[in-house]
Amino acid sequence: MQDWMSSNSMRMLQSSMRYLWTNQAVLMDNIVNADTPNYKVKYVTFEDTFKAKIEAAAAQPKLRGQAMRQAVGFDSPQIKEAEDQSYRMDDNGVDVAEQQIEFYRNTIQSQYVLDSINNNFTILRSAIRG
Repeated sequence: MQDWMSSNSMRMLQSSMRYLWTNQAVLMDNIVNADTPNYKVKYVTFEDTFKAKIEAAAAQPKLRGQAMRQAVGFDSPQIKEAEDQSYRMDDNGVDVAEQQIEFYRNTIQSQYVLDSINNNFTILRSAIRG
């Protein structure tokens, strides 16, 4: 029997939480630097790399289970910088309203993932208690 804590669903929730945590920090950094001259907005990528890893794992029929498991346990999201974005004359690339909306959206997504993790632990607790 597979260990529940290292199951694909828990690994996926962990990867999602890692992405959301990193994204929250980047969004806060962007908002704080809204008045910094020449500051370029940063963003976090996760989906493209994750999708490529899943597709590569699916293409390995003999090792599909093990490769998929490694793909789901995705390492870490990447932080990139938007080079061509500028909203002010001092070349600052932060649109504060957009960053705030993304921050709130990210907060709601984080809460959803935390609720999913909590539900999994509630189910496990109920199974242990009987």
